[in-house]
Amino acid sequence: MNEIPQILEPKEKVIYYGKPEYAPYIVAAIFGSLIVAVIIGIFIGAYLKSIMWAIVVGIIIIILGIILRNMAYTRTHYAITNKRAIIQSGIIGRDFKSIDYDKMQNVSVDVGILGVIFKVGSIKIFTGEIETVSTGRHGSRMQPKYDRFTYITSPYEVLKKIQTNLSTRKEELA
Repeated sequence: MNEIPQILEPKEKVIYYGKPEYAPYIVAAIFGSLIVAVIIGIFIGAYLKSIMWAIVVGIIIIILGIILRNMAYTRTHYAITNKRAIIQSGIIGRDFKSIDYDKMQNVSVDVGILGVIFKVGSIKIFTGEIETVSTGRHGSRMQPKYDRFTYITSPYEVLKKIQTNLSTRKEELA
């Protein structure tokens, strides 16, 4: 359910509304679940020495991954307004991420293999936030953190809308 209209300010206008395309969103879930299932299945098979348990646990992981991703899909919505970009997500509750134009430092389009196949892409919004990522035994490293509109149709048109509003906003401030 789209709850973005409930958090808009009185004079805020929606310029773009969208949600991820279903097919690439679920295909990504299947591949992710399959990889996790194989890895855990190998460990269970080696530890318990039972291929049957490894297969059963693997199937359960794949099914749970698809169910959870499907639940997340129904609650994922994106909006661009004259003031900000908004991401609604969450499986149980509703999470909202609001990115004001004056916080955006870089906006780009990312089209991976699924994007080419399904004719979709992701909008990556960089606000200057850096996150620490564990690299295993050797410590951690810093990397940029991006907010994303994933698997959307016409990502270049959406990028153009964001850039137009960024330019307008900067002109208003100048």
